[in-house]
Amino acid sequence: MKKIIALVLLLAFCIPAMAADLPDLTGNWLGVMDHVGYDKNTAWLPNETVSYWPGGEVSLNITEQNGRSFSGTMIPNGSPLSVEIVLGVLSVDNESITMVDENGYLWGNVISPTEIELNYQEVCIEGMAVGSGVFKKGMCLAPS
Repeated sequence: MKKIIALVLLLAFCIPAMAADLPDLTGNWLGVMDHVGYDKNTAWLPNETVSYWPGGEVSLNITEQNGRSFSGTMIPNGSPLSVEIVLGVLSVDNESITMVDENGYLWGNVISPTEIELNYQEVCIEGMAVGSGVFKKGMCLAPS
């Protein structure tokens, strides 16, 4: 009987510790991302080039969250003409993030309730790009 009581008490303490709190990702996030891209030889860019874009500001607005799934918009470099829809999901650990935008993939981690890290990857017929940065909640780009 003592072993059963000890097991019940152990489970009572362990189960809440295993259940990580679901972070609230809704709201405005501002990130600074470093990117590198490769453009293939195209009509509008006659030479193949590798370009580096350090410190590009990206605005992420998560408008809806349903459990671990969420959606919103992303605006790279503050350009309202470049607004993209984003969809995402938190892994069961409530820390790992997987997202897609209209032409690429993002993944990362929840660092704290107000900070996330995101990595970006895009491959298309015109070229490819990767990026990485940290986003802070409660911030947004200033209107241009």
